[in-house]
Amino acid sequence: MFTLFVILAVLTAMVGGAVLAARRFRISDDHSGGAVGVVLAPCVLSLYLVAAAMAVVIGWEDFKSAEDDAIAEAGAAQSLYWSSTAFPEAEGEAVRSHLRTYAATVIEDDWPLMEGKGELSPDGDDDLAALAASVRVLSVSDTGDGLDRMTARQEMTNLSDARNQRADAAGDRIPPALLVLSVLSAVAVSVLPFAMIKRGAGTAYFWAAVNMVFVFGTIVMLLLMGNPYNGVLANDAGEMENALENFDRSDVALELP
Repeated sequence: MFTLFVILAVLTAMVGGAVLAARRFRISDDHSGGAVGVVLAPCVLSLYLVAAAMAVVIGWEDFKSAEDDAIAEAGAAQSLYWSSTAFPEAEGEAVRSHLRTYAATVIEDDWPLMEGKGELSPDGDDDLAALAASVRVLSVSDTGDGLDRMTARQEMTNLSDARNQRADAAGDRIPPALLVLSVLSAVAVSVLPFAMIKRGAGTAYFWAAVNMVFVFGTIVMLLLMGNPYNGVLANDAGEMENALENFDRSDVALELP
């Protein structure tokens, strides 16, 4: 709701500013070809382009980093699931059961909270702790070298690290100061062309309006980016859902003679 209010406020400022500039605060030909046109307008445009580009890059990098983390987390879960098959039946089944519960909590509880509040579910922390406990008590494999147990513990560490990274990513947003700078400079870039148009120049009004539409669209995109789990760029729980499906396929493979 707040984002929608800001978008409407920006649109009002652009349209209202353009109308006022065209009717009451038109810049004379002398000034439009002087300090305003040569110095002020290019500076404002440069400021807008730099601020908007930085905001887009930050939002995109946050999205890609969260995407890579989601892939790594799902990969660690699948590796842990497979490594548990090397242990005695009861211990391996306990690990797989806890892992399934944790993956389901990530999908059903974590993701909605990350989308809405930018935080993780406490139930996910509890399920991860239970999973870690089941891994810590694993006995040494029949080979006697403990390699399987070491592998399981390493994957458990990777899974825990991935959760921490996901928690950090859920709070990632474009810096507010950069958004404010982008919005203010965008309003100026949209309004200035209307103030510099000669009366009756219909074509100039058309292209000034086109410029406003493109600039406003960019600001809308920036305001709707949110965190890496909501908005126009959002990672879903698809990787963990695929991991759960792979758990089922792994069970089928284990049951084959």
